[in-house]
Amino acid sequence: MLQAIHSDISSRPPGFHAQPHLVLAALPQPLLVLLPDRRLLFANASAEHLLADNLGQERAGHLMRLGQLDAPHLAEVLALAAAGSSSRTGLWFTPSLTTGWLHAAPLPPAIALASDWPLPCVLVAVHLDQPGLTQAARIDALTRQCRLSQAERHVLMLLADGEPVDATSRHLGLCVSTVRSHVRNLLGKTQAPTLMQLLRWVGSGQALPH
Repeated sequence: MLQAIHSDISSRPPGFHAQPHLVLAALPQPLLVLLPDRRLLFANASAEHLLADNLGQERAGHLMRLGQLDAPHLAEVLALAAAGSSSRTGLWFTPSLTTGWLHAAPLPPAIALASDWPLPCVLVAVHLDQPGLTQAARIDALTRQCRLSQAERHVLMLLADGEPVDATSRHLGLCVSTVRSHVRNLLGKTQAPTLMQLLRWVGSGQALPH
C-alpha cells in the first residue's frame, strides 16, 4: 500500500506538489491515519462509510472501536506500528457478521510531513471479506494476536471442525467443565460476543442462517 502511494507521488510531473492525503482519499479501500493515542487524523470516504455503518466508533476525534477491537486493543496495535512493527489483525463486525483484516503500518515521515500530520503516524487499512483464507490460517492468526494457549487453540480447532463440547472433551482427554472453561477464555481473549460468531469467523466465511 505504501509503495503504491510512493509510486503515485513520484510519477507526478516536476513541479507538482503532491498532497499524499489526496492520494489516500482517492483509494477505494478503507484507510485511516492515526496517532498512537488513537487520535484520528484522516479517514478516506470508504473508512467514513465504515464508521457511519457502525462497524467502528469514533468519539471526540479518537477511534474508540473497530470491529471487535476496543480502545485498549487498538492502542496496542497502533503502538507497535508506530514503533516500526507492521501487523495484521483479524476483524469481525456485528451484527452483519462481516469479516476481514486490519493492517497497521508506520506511515513514512515524508508522507506525514507533506500532509502536515504530526509524527509518528500509523496507516491503518481495512480489508473486508476474505473468504479465501483457510480455517487454519484464521485460527493461527487468532492464536498469535490474542495469545491463545495451545489448549485453547486445540479446543477452537475441534469446535471449528464441528465437534460438540462433549466430543471435544473426549478427544483431548479433558473434563467437559475444563473445555467450557477454555471456551470462556477464548471468548474473553478474542472479544467475540458468542461462540457461534467466533466459529463462524474461523470457518468458511458464509453468513449464519437466519
